[in-house]
Amino acid sequence: MRAIELFRLRRVRDKPRAITEITTHAGLSPADARAFLHAAIGGDRPVLHLADDAAARVCIVALAPLGFVGRFAPAGNFDAPQRAQAAILAARHRLPAAVSDAIGALLLAGDWERALDHGLQHLRMHAPADDAERALLERTAIDVGLVAGVPGRA
Repeated sequence: MRAIELFRLRRVRDKPRAITEITTHAGLSPADARAFLHAAIGGDRPVLHLADDAAARVCIVALAPLGFVGRFAPAGNFDAPQRAQAAILAARHRLPAAVSDAIGALLLAGDWERALDHGLQHLRMHAPADDAERALLERTAIDVGLVAGVPGRA
């Protein structure tokens, strides 16, 4: 079981689609999904419970284009900065020295979000889609809430 928390990034333009996505992925009734949606729009950070990490990632990605940011909810077995740092350190050997040094400096400064984003951007440009380290950083970006959709599009 994996809990994710959602919050609104920007105006939600397609509430019916958001309700459908929440209903589909979390198994909530339409009324409960609507209440959940309104809590997120109102500034709360409601929590959805999904079957596992993979289901949680699919739900986060499905809701991102609708104006939501989702991330794994803090729990005893999940700490976002630690997860990001572990993924970055596991992938650093695939990065050129200059990129690796820049990421290391960001980590030392405590800016793990930018470090993860920088490494992921490089691997998206220079590694195939099925690359193990690229996939690791992509999964980690979803887990920690760096997937935010495209502002202005629904």
